Amino acid sequence: MKLTKIFGAVLAALSLAAVMTVATPEVTAQASTKMSLAQYPAKYRGTWYYYQKGHYNRFTVAAKKTTVRNYVNKKWQTGEGLVKSIALNKTPKSNKSNRYDEVLFMSQGWLMNADRETYRKGAKFHSMGTEGYKVVTRHYQGKKVKSLIINSMWNYGNGECHLFHYYKTKAQAKAFNPTGAEEDYPG
Repeated sequence: MKLTKIFGAVLAALSLAAVMTVATPEVTAQASTKMSLAQYPAKYRGTWYYYQKGHYNRFTVAAKKTTVRNYVNKKWQTGEGLVKSIALNKTPKSNKSNRYDEVLFMSQGWLMNADRETYRKGAKFHSMGTEGYKVVTRHYQGKKVKSLIINSMWNYGNGECHLFHYYKTKAQAKAFNPTGAEEDYPG
């Protein structure tokens, strides 16, 4: 009889401990982001195309590198950028390597890219010298396809803003912009 009471007490104590463990909410500290992203998230990676004025501009995103090939002023221009992780709470020192280093960070649901030379503490969506990326779903021939929206704040003088939709295939790029017009909006 004593043994049954002891086992009952132990079982009750264990049950109470289990209930308390499950019922107690877990609280974790939410620290603010202190470093820029070290690489592009997987959903942005791949080759993207934009059709403009009879030519297909190409934007290729790898984990730690981007390459571009654009037709500008009747000739092809190419370039590349390498991802550089930096502390976001301070303005970076001068880039002595003569490379184009990209700083990646999130702002208002957009993946932001800023040149390391022009990045400033507190940069956010629509900051001068930044490009914002967002992957959205559009419909093409009855199917859902991914589109990479690039929102660029280029011109330092008047705050010129450009919006481009890139697609995974050249056919999609031409179908969504059949005239090849610039896909801009005034800033």
